[in-house]
Amino acid sequence: MDDKEELHLTSQELQVLSELDSRQFGFLKLRGSEHVRTRALVLKAVKYLEGMLVQVKEEERACSPGARRDICIDPKTYCKLGHFHLLLEDYAKAMSAYQKFYALEPDNWKDPLFLYGLGLCYYHYNAFEWTFSSLVRLEGLWELQRNAPVSLSTDRDHFVLVPIHVPFYSPYP
Repeated sequence: MDDKEELHLTSQELQVLSELDSRQFGFLKLRGSEHVRTRALVLKAVKYLEGMLVQVKEEERACSPGARRDICIDPKTYCKLGHFHLLLEDYAKAMSAYQKFYALEPDNWKDPLFLYGLGLCYYHYNAFEWTFSSLVRLEGLWELQRNAPVSLSTDRDHFVLVPIHVPFYSPYP
């Protein structure tokens, strides 16, 4: 199969890929036999994205220092690549992609999927203080978006955002 043909993604494949992110980690077991097709699709997407990033870097090197670039990579590309690597359980590459997104996106703290994926990578590497820091940011973001207080509940193996239910007070009987 030709490389260009192999790296072509159909609209149906793009739809499936658009629905994959860090939330599926632990639920979508890409190493299992029941998700062989999804794993192949994610690997294909990773190969496509990494190839695109390499091509852009090569074009940047070939251009003169003051030249205008035709292609600009959206920082969310790195975030999506981090999600794919996380789902493939390639934590080093996931962390690298998430760190690149962190460096390029000034409002990275507003992306809950990024914060969750980054927290999972930190957790994998036993960087519990960084895990907690990432998830506390996620907790604060959750409160801002939902306008509902939450608490970060932890035990030895899990971090869970628990809604705090405040009874509605009405001065009228």
